Amino acid sequence: MDTVGGWMSEIRGFYGLQSTTPVSASAQALWNYLMYRANAAWWAMPLIIRNAELEGALGLKPWAFKEARRELVEAKFLLVEAQGGSRPSKYFLLSCVRPGAVMAPSMSFKGLGKKEGQEGQG
Repeated sequence: MDTVGGWMSEIRGFYGLQSTTPVSASAQALWNYLMYRANAAWWAMPLIIRNAELEGALGLKPWAFKEARRELVEAKFLLVEAQGGSRPSKYFLLSCVRPGAVMAPSMSFKGLGKKEGQEGQG
């Protein structure tokens, strides 16, 4: 697995942070589903997923899905790059072991997740 902290370390970190940075059950379910999808995609970030898929997988109404996603973004567990219109969004899971780092360190998102020594490259 090509994540910063490893699958189980990230899960432990996420739930360990719930005491200081709590999110709703819907947001927790969304984070877990995104972890599942990241694992299925061999941690290739970004995950490109339509809202309708996430809403259906989690059994959430569109407004509830958007609220759960907003919670994860505000808590710094997730970065989202909306593509506009009906195009799928790009999702970048952020490490709970090394806060702020994208879970696939070979990818960068506006300066995050670059490998050491690449700060000035771009």
